[in-house]
Amino acid sequence: MTYEIGQHPGATWRRIDIQCHTPRDRDWRGSSDLPGGDEAQEAARHGWAQDFVQAAVGKGLTLVAITDHHDVAFIPYVLRAARALPEGAELVVLPGIEITCRDAVQCLCLFDPDSAEDHWHRLLSKLPNVRVAPADEAKTAVVQECGLTVDALFKAVGEDAVLSETVVLIPHFGNEAAHKSLNDPGFASRAKALPCDGVYIECHHAELDQITLDKIQGRIEQWGTRRRAILATGDNKRESWDRLGAHECWIKLGETTVEAIRQAFLADEARITYAAPETPSERIVEIEVQSTLTGQRPLRVTFNDGFTALIGGRGSGKSSVLEYLRFGLGKAEADITSEETTGRRRREREAKLIDDTLKGGWVRIVLEREGVRETWFRTGDKPEEIIVTLPDETEERITVAAAQQRFPARAFHQKELSTTMLDPEAAADNITGIAAAEVIEERRRIDQEIVNAKRAVTTALLEIATHWQAELELSQSKSTVEDLKRRHAALSSRLQEGGVQAEDLEILADAPRYGRAQNFLGEVERQIAEDRHRFSSAIPAALLIDSARYAVAMTFPEIEALNGQVAAAREKVADSIRSALATLDELDQARAEASAAFSEGAQQFQARYEQAKERQAAHSTLIADSERLSTQLKQATATEDQSAAAAAASRPAVERFSTARRKLADLVEERHILLRRAADEVEEKSNGALKARAKRDRKPTEYIDALCDLFEGSRFRDAEQHCAEWVAAALQEDGPGWVTVCDALIAIYRAKILAGSPTEPGAEAADAVRRAFSHGGIALTPNQVARIYANLTDQTLGVVLSATPKDSIALTYVSEGQHIRFDEASPGQQASALLRLLLRQVAGTLIIDQPEDDLDNRVMMQIVELIRTSKTRRQLIFATHNPNLVVNGDADKIVTMVATVPEDRAGTAAARIRVEVDGAIETPKVREAITRIMEGGLQAFDLRARKYGLEATG
Repeated sequence: MTYEIGQHPGATWRRIDIQCHTPRDRDWRGSSDLPGGDEAQEAARHGWAQDFVQAAVGKGLTLVAITDHHDVAFIPYVLRAARALPEGAELVVLPGIEITCRDAVQCLCLFDPDSAEDHWHRLLSKLPNVRVAPADEAKTAVVQECGLTVDALFKAVGEDAVLSETVVLIPHFGNEAAHKSLNDPGFASRAKALPCDGVYIECHHAELDQITLDKIQGRIEQWGTRRRAILATGDNKRESWDRLGAHECWIKLGETTVEAIRQAFLADEARITYAAPETPSERIVEIEVQSTLTGQRPLRVTFNDGFTALIGGRGSGKSSVLEYLRFGLGKAEADITSEETTGRRRREREAKLIDDTLKGGWVRIVLEREGVRETWFRTGDKPEEIIVTLPDETEERITVAAAQQRFPARAFHQKELSTTMLDPEAAADNITGIAAAEVIEERRRIDQEIVNAKRAVTTALLEIATHWQAELELSQSKSTVEDLKRRHAALSSRLQEGGVQAEDLEILADAPRYGRAQNFLGEVERQIAEDRHRFSSAIPAALLIDSARYAVAMTFPEIEALNGQVAAAREKVADSIRSALATLDELDQARAEASAAFSEGAQQFQARYEQAKERQAAHSTLIADSERLSTQLKQATATEDQSAAAAAASRPAVERFSTARRKLADLVEERHILLRRAADEVEEKSNGALKARAKRDRKPTEYIDALCDLFEGSRFRDAEQHCAEWVAAALQEDGPGWVTVCDALIAIYRAKILAGSPTEPGAEAADAVRRAFSHGGIALTPNQVARIYANLTDQTLGVVLSATPKDSIALTYVSEGQHIRFDEASPGQQASALLRLLLRQVAGTLIIDQPEDDLDNRVMMQIVELIRTSKTRRQLIFATHNPNLVVNGDADKIVTMVATVPEDRAGTAAARIRVEVDGAIETPKVREAITRIMEGGLQAFDLRARKYGLEATG
């Protein structure tokens, strides 16, 4: 198939059966013979071929080989039927021959699907004992051994210039009891010398005994050390098709050629499997870029879901494509302040690329997430948002931070892994991000909950401060009431001593009682109004569940029944609320009646009160003072009532404050436990090259900054340094601990509020401040104590209480039994260990620009082996100059980038970078590009081989 430049999918999985027979085979069972010749007979043969193709497609096969014994007559019929499949259905048919060698070994010979028929007969002609029956006959000739041993067969094909390019030979190598297998006790030396990289079996892969598996995979020296791939076949010879694809086998091919099969043999760990292969649930499908580097036409590249390698000379645009990819995902240097890259310094060169080349340009990325395909679009002119187009064509706009959380890719620049420890401030964050990459979603959840918990703590602090203020106001109002009562009682005594008649004195003294009753009526009226509003609001909110959102769940009878019960309960609750409202209405009516009755009695009392005043005119001054105090007492008691109600209403803030602080502390500990869990996995994931432990943050920056705010304006020299020392001392094993420090500051602030929030501390408050800071060796002057006290507000204390540590993962590098602090390991040791760790993780797409720059050559092959296994679990996208990574790492897709014109000569509309060719390693143009770009050309490659004494012989 021909693909547009940049759009080759690379190597993709195909379910195969490379041993399929036809009714012409003498061992065929279940249908009548199908001779050829006349029109009806030919139609019958074509009909059978169509049935076979439909059966193969129905079993999920996408590649088959027709391999009758020493015969090729039916192959054209099957090829024609496969080509006639409707759009959307595909079956690749490889012409093939099953050959029985003279030494009782069977061998499958497969040809390219577009090979000429004379190639098939060319091979048959090399088999001296084989007689080919005329194509019109119903059956093949009687099967005899071909006249060549298996090694002679390989030699005959290898020496033929035509066949050696279009044929792959695959001998049978089953368990020892298998029919005509290379696995014969006397065949060890022959098998060892046989120049093949793959064998086939006629059973399930799981049925191979361990000894046979060891022989095939080069673990028994007398059978050879060459690892050989294994293809499981069905060997179907029945019309029922029950053995067609019976022994599941999948192969990853970039082209439907025998060369692709040979490449798969050379990387069988990654390219062959015996169960449906797993592909990454989240992957990058494609990128399209319009920038000043791409010219007037956008650059468009698809990515394989395994390992995609971008290659090309210096300045060809490999790194630029990766930076555009990062930009489209919200992970570029332009996003350095975002969550994913917190703690790492901005790389100006990469940031400049985006700034300089994407003005008026854009990046479009197609992603697949759990089977849902969506398109992300981000422009250089409005980089703060990413437009996401969903499968139903609806659009949503998300922030860069939201994009980072939605698609958890990891991206590293050149030499980034080997410079992880250069910035001490960022090192712990970077190491933690790599070591705990697989728990990033949990970490993000906890981090977001910590942010919410911090907000909850500061909100709870405001609420409890309001409660403390209410307690102060209640205390003050109580004091005022008691003072007014004492003064009013004293005036009553003076009136009595002044000769006021007892009856009048009793009337005058009764005024506060009527005032208190009036207060009660007002409080009842206010509370009824508040409760009526609260209950009325509760009716629509009672058990409010939008069952339409759960329509799909209603197919479960128990869920549907519960939904009915919810509706019934909601109506009952609403009825109860309506009943409560009716009760409030009744109470309000009773209040109105009581108020009216009380008003009548109060009017009568007021008349008696005025008469008493007139009778005691000689004591008018004392009576006026008594009236004034009665009025003040009425107001003061009303204020006391309100303060008591406010204090009671705000009392739950005490528990909410404690709960919010506990929740924040629990989340911080949960994050530490998560890091500890990640650290426990590091040794296994790094293959013993690293040891890790979750490290407590002993100098939390947030603690230090929070304390510095308290010292603001105190003229405390080197406040930040002293605060850091003070925090370190507080967190030592014999220190008070941060919670104790916070408790002390809370107590000081509560006392400050209850004291009326004075600007200057009293002696007791000043001593409390000094005690709070005594453990750190800080000697505070009276002015500094006063300033800290003045700085203690809702805001500053909220910052202290919401400050959290940033625990991290500390690594130790292990080499030859020696444990080395990670920051003391060489850059190459650091990078190789981290890359091993990354490649063993399953944590989203991994994007690395030129990882070889970080590595020593002696560890390269270890990394290559990891790449081959890692790419079966996660998507890898590398830009590289190293042929080992591409060829031995078995890149599933290679994209060759070229610079079209020198940068200093390019016009504004001229493309400066483009894709030259793309495809899999087996794609001919790609192989040529790899040899030219990465090996220095075929001559240089050959020269190196000769220098090493490895040139081909014979």
